[in-house]
Amino acid sequence: MQKVIACLAALWMASAVWSGEKKGGKKKGPSPEVAASQRIERVRRRLAEVSVPDNAARSLESTARQLLADAERHLAAGQLPPAQELTEAAEALARAVDHVRHSRETSPKGYPSREAQAERLERAYFRLQQAEYFQKQSRDPRAKGLLQSARQFYQKARRAYDVRDSRIADEYAKVTEEIVKALERLARAAMPTREPPRLK
Repeated sequence: MQKVIACLAALWMASAVWSGEKKGGKKKGPSPEVAASQRIERVRRRLAEVSVPDNAARSLESTARQLLADAERHLAAGQLPPAQELTEAAEALARAVDHVRHSRETSPKGYPSREAQAERLERAYFRLQQAEYFQKQSRDPRAKGLLQSARQFYQKARRAYDVRDSRIADEYAKVTEEIVKALERLARAAMPTREPPRLK
């Protein structure tokens, strides 16, 4: 009986040690604030990588850099949610600039069928219908320029579709969608912080 008890005690001890090692062995990630700061730097680096000599793209890039600076200010003030939303907006604009860069490439690349392109343009069109709402909700003076830019890129994409320029049609439709995503994030950043209800 004593041997059984000793054996069970040994197993329990081994299990406890193994459990402790497992818990202790987990790598803790950075705090949300540190992670947000790191993401801001990643987006900043990406903007440098995708930069393209195009006036419309440079305008998007400039706005993205301003948003990252705003995100840093919110982060420094302890306002994590708006900092995260502004970083998301800047990242969407970085992706938009990247699509402008792809539109200028000359290397062969397979693009979707006419039907798939039509679906993408239709999706971009419907997203544009939401963009004005996002622009108003954001109350951000830069949002109006982004909305105009999204419309211009959509018009260019539609004209490219008409003349069967698959590269421009596809890439500019993607630019439109990314700009609308940025506007949506700006609207979210302007929303008041959620507070749990108080008991009366």
